[in-house]
Amino acid sequence: MSTRILVAGEHVIYTEALAGLLNQIPGFRVAGVVSSHRELVPAIRKASAGSLVLGGVTPYVLETVHEVRSHVPHCGITLIAEQPGQVALVKVQESEMVSVISRGARLNQLIGTIRSMQARQQGLGGSERPADGLRPVADLLSQRERDVLRSTATGASVKEIAREFYLAPGTVRNLTSSAIKKLQARNRYDAARIAEELGSI
Repeated sequence: MSTRILVAGEHVIYTEALAGLLNQIPGFRVAGVVSSHRELVPAIRKASAGSLVLGGVTPYVLETVHEVRSHVPHCGITLIAEQPGQVALVKVQESEMVSVISRGARLNQLIGTIRSMQARQQGLGGSERPADGLRPVADLLSQRERDVLRSTATGASVKEIAREFYLAPGTVRNLTSSAIKKLQARNRYDAARIAEELGSI
């Protein structure tokens, strides 16, 4: 039996090309292509899709996933993301019916992720291991970045953190900037808060 897949994304050429590739995979049948997140639920229902591949993750990803999960809970979702470690995407992944894969992943990794999702849907005990191209939350930050954020959370200044870890102040600023970028935080205090919420520090 073929898995009926709906492919969605804002970039029409990319979405149609991906749909064409997936349609050639044995066991997959692309039932439709959608370019607007507003059309997703009706399109999934119309196509009787059991799997949604969503590319070009938008700022509305949490709302989109919630809407799909609320209205068509049987549909597994695979998100293709620029940065799979984004905090919003980490929150989305908490659902067992949602997988997140890096946009830089290979086609066979995407196929494996979709098949794993299909196995979970059918209760066949699909692999719970994340597909290649994904990084668990604990691996988002280096040990040094976690150390710097832990001290930041206590209110320590850059100079105090530098002294504590025998680092140059510039190194502390670089580590902090890297953590801010990875966590998509507004500033170093926001990064420390997010890291605490994720259990990284």
